[in-house]
Amino acid sequence: MGKARDKAESVLNKYSIRTLPIPVEEIAQAEGAEIARHRFEGPESGFALRNGSRWIIGVNTQTSRRRQRFTIAHELGHLLLHEGRELTVDQAVLRIDLRDEVSSMATKVEEIEANAFAANILMPEDMILSSAARLMDENPSIVHSDLIVNLAREFDVSTEAMGFRLINLGILTA
Repeated sequence: MGKARDKAESVLNKYSIRTLPIPVEEIAQAEGAEIARHRFEGPESGFALRNGSRWIIGVNTQTSRRRQRFTIAHELGHLLLHEGRELTVDQAVLRIDLRDEVSSMATKVEEIEANAFAANILMPEDMILSSAARLMDENPSIVHSDLIVNLAREFDVSTEAMGFRLINLGILTA
């Protein structure tokens, strides 16, 4: 997923972001997206909508704050990476990407790319490697679960997201 990683790095460099946690909502707004929070009745955690030049990221308020951060990053990934098909509704040109249980399984290429973008923007590889090395130097006998919890807190992401990121980076094994 080099395209997603490169785009995330480009966005972080564009705004000179080098501190944690990554201010993903501010980044999305700076990129031109409006954030709309709403309580969804279904299983969706969010959506990305294009209406002409207007971008809206919808976020389900029933999910945790950390889940909402990942949703914003994921949907921003869709907006930045995927032109996609357009759907005409009531004379407006729209594109809607709903984030649901299928996207969580990452079975579609666009979903995999959006997940990769989210992981790379919220948990940049160089920052993960630096923070993980620091924590392991401070406590050479740190157990994997404590490493994950500490890093998740530092990066303000879920322990699940951090666990997957550490596995994908080869820091931990599955």
